[in-house]
Parts: sequence; structure tokens; C-alpha cells
Amino acid sequence: MDNQFEPLNNDEVLFINVGRVLMINPTFKVGEFIDALAQAISDRENDWSDDNEGWFGEGLPCEALRFGTPGWQRGRVRIRLEFVPETNKPKMLDVPRERPRRPEKPDPKIDDVYGDVDDDY
Repeated sequence: MDNQFEPLNNDEVLFINVGRVLMINPTFKVGEFIDALAQAISDRENDWSDDNEGWFGEGLPCEALRFGTPGWQRGRVRIRLEFVPETNKPKMLDVPRERPRRPEKPDPKIDDVYGDVDDDY
């Protein structure tokens, strides 16, 4: 299941009702979360510099020892959020809808309440 996760774009929106961290509102953009995470980390690190911002932007130069590769591989690393849908189609909120009921036959009392519309004009 892990290989089905896809990176989210910074402008995409999440709704997280339970287990939310760093964000006050349950609905937020991915970029807002990444910014809040960067701020929380920079507030705790005494030696935070602009170079560290690469974790949340274009990435930091690094070397990685990955499964399936013959040794260390040079590249860049950054922090991103990923998402995997539960189903193939978007989930709509389950809101019960009531259909307005039509009267089976016109109610003659309505004319008594509203009168003849043409009378006033």
C-alpha cells in the first residue's frame, strides 16, 4: 500500500478532523502545513539558517543508501506530504436529502391566503 501514495501539491487542500498537529483549523492547504512545520522546527533549532529552508523547498544536497541500488546515491531530499485515496472515486459527504413533496391536488385555501395575484397590479 505504501507505493500508492502520491505527493500533494502545496495548493491542494486537506480536511483532518482527528489527529491534527500544528494547524488550528481542520481544513488547510498543504503549503500552510509545510510552512507551519518549518516554523515549528526553526523555533526549536538554535542554529537554524536559510540553508535549512531547503528541507521544505528545493531540497538539500545529500547521499542516500536506498534499497535496490548498488551503493550511495547523490541527490536531494525534502519534506513533503503524500496522500493515498481509499477508493478510486471522490467521497461525497453523506448528507440526507429530503425531496420536497408535491401536493397531490391543488389546495384551494392557498388562494384565500394570497388572493389573486393580478388584483394587486
